[in-house]
Amino acid sequence: MTLSTTVETLRPRIVIHSGIALFNNLGIYHFCIAFFVIDTLDVIDYLDFGASSNVIKYIYAGIVIGLMMVSFLRWRLASPTIGQIIFLGFFILTGVVFAINFFFYDIRESYISAFIAPLIFSAAMFIPKNAVALDTSRITRTLTALFTIGAVFYVIEAIVKARNLVPSLGDLDEVQIHKSLICVLAICLCILTRRPVLLLFNLAVVVMALALRPVSTLVLALICCVPLAIALRIRVSRLSSIAVLIGQSVAVIVLLVALSVPVLLYFYFDDVAPIITSWESFLKGDVIGGQSNVAFRLAILKIAFLSLEQNSFWYGSALTGGNTVPLALLPGWEWWWTIKQNGSAAIHSDFVAMLVLTGIVGLITLGVGFFFTLRDRFRELARRALLGNWIVLHSIAIIGIVALLVYSSDLPYMSYYNHAHSVWMLLLISEVARKANTAGSAKSEGRSGPRHFPSASI
Repeated sequence: MTLSTTVETLRPRIVIHSGIALFNNLGIYHFCIAFFVIDTLDVIDYLDFGASSNVIKYIYAGIVIGLMMVSFLRWRLASPTIGQIIFLGFFILTGVVFAINFFFYDIRESYISAFIAPLIFSAAMFIPKNAVALDTSRITRTLTALFTIGAVFYVIEAIVKARNLVPSLGDLDEVQIHKSLICVLAICLCILTRRPVLLLFNLAVVVMALALRPVSTLVLALICCVPLAIALRIRVSRLSSIAVLIGQSVAVIVLLVALSVPVLLYFYFDDVAPIITSWESFLKGDVIGGQSNVAFRLAILKIAFLSLEQNSFWYGSALTGGNTVPLALLPGWEWWWTIKQNGSAAIHSDFVAMLVLTGIVGLITLGVGFFFTLRDRFRELARRALLGNWIVLHSIAIIGIVALLVYSSDLPYMSYYNHAHSVWMLLLISEVARKANTAGSAKSEGRSGPRHFPSASI
């Protein structure tokens, strides 16, 4: 039982007088689409490294909070899930610590960036059940187009930077791999909606992207997500407990591995690190023809674990530290001063950062948030009445979480709120679909109910 049931039963006589709204027409949905397009077109990574990047980040947070307030004032109800409460709690906690450090100690480094994009997902708690309807067919088509265009622009960004086509913008030789997650979503959504031509196109785009910039994280995410998409594709057209069970198994295993590896590295670094080095070197060097930088990542993690030893294993530095480490101070890595003037490097794993900043308590709490978020979506897959695009929206949200877990294990991915936005947008849509007025949704799509959404209609 989720908290939404508990909260709503406390006020059973409240009736929504404003009528059923079409989610496709709400401002929060248009904002999500617009920001995704902005991030897609940003081939020079201005949102990451531009002079106004921090200002844009907090404007983004302010807009989402404003949309939350608008929703609450409209319906005056809140039906949160456990996952939404946890992610919103992390935003509030990191925000308070950031404010204290900024105003009292002039410390500007914080981990609040990782929990700005999840605000989009948490905003759904202020949309009550049966208050909105969804045109799921239109949403599915829109997402398919957006992710395909996003994958194409990832390749365009790689070409622009590799060829240095815009020299006036400075050094663009390094292709940021964060947008490559969109390639995973594009391929998996084509599988779910059974679009073979578009699937082949996206596969060609991914091959081209890997040729320009070999990314082992992208390959690993595809290894985890494509089988998941194939299994859930069966559930789109008919009820299949086996397909749902396979999907649950894959998602839970990925979550457990993502949570376990940082702890294993902390206690058994000398034993686990060589295994990771061997596996990653094989995948990136022998399979996709790239050059492994696993030694760089492990050096960063080793310093991060040293800082954890100086604090509490249970609660880490209590968010008083930063998500960077002084890599240049490590023997053999003095050359890093020539790359970064301050000699620091970001911790290349959100889960390691959580362990260092919040200890095992924070890491487990984050895992619980992801677990309950996955659980809510898989419960929707078990509903007999749902087929077609309804299942597609829940399935791509599940795949988005799995991809996010993979990327966050290897990169500070959640800290790049603008790239992680795509996954939290999918979770917003899936959460609204859980609460949607199915009769209103069917009417908006010209159908008699979600039970009659065959796969051919996708």
